[in-house]
Amino acid sequence: MASVNLENVAKRFGPVVAVHPISLAIDDREFVVLVGPSGCGKSTTLRMIAGLETITEGTVRIGERVVNQLPPRARNISMVFQNYALYPHMSVAENQGFGLKIAGRPKAEISERVGKASETLSLTPLLNRRPAQLSGGQRQRVAMGRAIVRNPDVFLFDEPLSNLDAKLRAQMRTEIKKLHQRVQTTVIYVTHDQVEAMTLADRIVVMRDGRIEQVGTPYEIFHQPASTFVAGFIGNPPMNLLPAVAHRSADRSGVTIGTGVFIPLPDSVLASAADGMPVTFGFRPEGLVPRQAADAGAIGHAHQMDLPIVLVEPLGSEALVFIDLGGEEVVAKLYRVSGDLPTGTVPMVLDLDQIHLFDAESGTRL
Repeated sequence: MASVNLENVAKRFGPVVAVHPISLAIDDREFVVLVGPSGCGKSTTLRMIAGLETITEGTVRIGERVVNQLPPRARNISMVFQNYALYPHMSVAENQGFGLKIAGRPKAEISERVGKASETLSLTPLLNRRPAQLSGGQRQRVAMGRAIVRNPDVFLFDEPLSNLDAKLRAQMRTEIKKLHQRVQTTVIYVTHDQVEAMTLADRIVVMRDGRIEQVGTPYEIFHQPASTFVAGFIGNPPMNLLPAVAHRSADRSGVTIGTGVFIPLPDSVLASAADGMPVTFGFRPEGLVPRQAADAGAIGHAHQMDLPIVLVEPLGSEALVFIDLGGEEVVAKLYRVSGDLPTGTVPMVLDLDQIHLFDAESGTRL
């Protein structure tokens, strides 16, 4: 078990900068998820930690060791890939123990380690099967077992659930979370799926265009996004982001949206905005609800508006409601839905405690 530290690490492929200089400290036994869209540099960063990509500049430390020049086998890491990379002619037990066999470990030790890993991952009844006789989830567990038996300092996961269907992905998320709680090893996990990031991580690293956009706990990333990119990437549905103009005067403090809808805001929210400044006004879909929900005590500081419903998407116990707000379409997420869903023009209440303002030009949080 070990900490991982990246100090101004960068990767260039000729004139193309895949990863700009980034610094990141990952604590021993921490579960950190690198998340972002395709091409943001997350997998390249993971591969530099693993030693599968050379580092153009900067330093990578695993524990107290600088590992820049060490080959992957000398870094005491284990990696689980998107494709399971199992040997089809070997049994589950042989696949898990093959790396130890190549390293020359005694048969008794290999058998003991494989037995413990299989018990941890509920693979014991499957030890004599071949990969072709396993489901996708079982194959992924075998790949994780092969990583566990090496007793690595760091686990590296590169989008391990991408090939699984939605139900199996949810099951495997639970398995990976339980595995971390039992094994207590440092984990660095790469995904483009923000649900995986939110459910698995102790801390999330949001990446964009080869740079780190924000680092924080799932709560911080969701409730205190550092930019419009993070606000729009994390959350399902994502945050509503609307162009607006800030107003700060003795008799008018708030923002104007779209066709002239004015929303009053406290000075604390507008503290970093000048009068007349273009801003991006943001709120989560959960922050806009019908008036009866606010009357039931779900919202504290609120602003009521009569808003036309454009479309309703029922999702069982919840629903997505698409609403026209000053000529801009926004989404409200309603919970505990029962009976008829709202139609026509409906009194809606906006939770002013969940408002976010961003600089319109840079996208950074105000």
